[in-house]
Amino acid sequence: MAAVGPSLFTPKTTTQLRLHSSVMYIHLRHLFLKPISISISSPSRHSASIALAAVADEEAVLDTAAETEKQEQVEEEGDEICTKLYFGNLPYHCDSATLAGIIEQYANPELIEVLYNRDTGRSRGFAFVTMSSVEDCNAIIENLDGSEYGGRYLRVNFADKPRKREPLFPETEHKLFIGNLSWSVTSDSLYQAFRAYGDIVGARVLYDGESGKSRGYGFVCYATRSEMESALASLNGMELEGRALRVSMAEGKKL
Repeated sequence: MAAVGPSLFTPKTTTQLRLHSSVMYIHLRHLFLKPISISISSPSRHSASIALAAVADEEAVLDTAAETEKQEQVEEEGDEICTKLYFGNLPYHCDSATLAGIIEQYANPELIEVLYNRDTGRSRGFAFVTMSSVEDCNAIIENLDGSEYGGRYLRVNFADKPRKREPLFPETEHKLFIGNLSWSVTSDSLYQAFRAYGDIVGARVLYDGESGKSRGYGFVCYATRSEMESALASLNGMELEGRALRVSMAEGKKL
């Protein structure tokens, strides 16, 4: 029987295996239990500056947005359409109900405010009227501005667009005083009586502000002096509605 050669794998003794295992354990333990150093650094000044700058930029954006929104709101309010009218030169006896009756002939008012004196309780001669639309406002202005009511010529315009104060009726230097008028004579009937003698610029009968009754006199203005003189010569002493007119050159301040 042939002899068997030495084996390629020679088993180690039990002592050798135990010793080898012990060495491997020590190496592995040293490997895994070695402390790991982790460095955490605090933020630098540069990083802090960047953060503060970012916050400042964000606040600036918010401030700008708020300012823009406020400006847009103001512009929207400025663009709001005005439907409030100013009524001036009202007779003192004209209250809200009376004014409403005048206005309702042309459009329906939403609110009427006649202003009164706190001490006397008497009307101050003007009012504010709120309408439903600009179209209604224009209709009221077209029909009532310059119209006569209670012996006065009404002034009507948009409340946010005040007008320069104008004479109560058109005037020239060629003006006649008309006295001893019948209580029934109106500005229109006075105009009709004098129009045949020239181009009349304005004619007005004066009324008492509180009672609304005629004061018994008025004024007529002509375009030229010759027309005024012609009317003076022809109409002085002429009867109108039961009374003889007293016509003379007008003196004093404009009305």
